Amino acid sequence: MNINQTPQFLHGGVLLLPLLLTGCARAPSFDILGSFFPAWLLCLVVAILVSVVTLRILSRYIVIAWPVVAYPSLAALFTFALWLAFFR
Repeated sequence: MNINQTPQFLHGGVLLLPLLLTGCARAPSFDILGSFFPAWLLCLVVAILVSVVTLRILSRYIVIAWPVVAYPSLAALFTFALWLAFFR
């Protein structure tokens, strides 16, 4: 190997370095009674409550055939929507 030649894996490593450093940003968190909770956890708790209320309302009008799939799907939908709405 010549001194002017660099190994191929170094080229790929240099390109991947910015992707690896994106996780080093400070995560949003809330101080609740002296303990810091991540923002996604609050979004998840609120989304679970909203999905239970939503499915209770929907169950009056339609028959939910697969509640095992419906509850996690609605919880994920509301979690992501809350996260995007408040934290972008």
